[in-house]
Amino acid sequence: MATSREERAEELTAAKKLELDMKKNPEKYFTGPEGHVRDRIIVNQTPDIPSEGAFVSLNGFAYLIKPGEEIDIPRPIRKMIDTRIRTDTIQIQNPDGSYKSHGRDMPRITYILIKEDVGKEEEVGKKEVPAME
Repeated sequence: MATSREERAEELTAAKKLELDMKKNPEKYFTGPEGHVRDRIIVNQTPDIPSEGAFVSLNGFAYLIKPGEEIDIPRPIRKMIDTRIRTDTIQIQNPDGSYKSHGRDMPRITYILIKEDVGKEEEVGKKEVPAME
């Protein structure tokens, strides 16, 4: 019986540690777009992305990112886009007639980063303006 109490206490301690870490470091956890720094990007037009846009989702929060249009997205979404890769394999014929394969990782979605921390200037501006009485 003591073992189950000890296990339960360890579970509660781990849950509290996770909750505290989520409060201290919200940038590490994506539980929604609120509170995250936003970045402005333009997705490059490629044959792999339809003109309607690329559907990107993280933890149940979906975004439709259209090529050639500016969009402000939370930084965790942009970081996730950076991890989406495909491996291209190229075969090269050697002088003796045999083939050698080379593989390289390529990003699935390429984009231009227009601006990081979008909206921070407005927040700073709001804080600096004294309230009217």
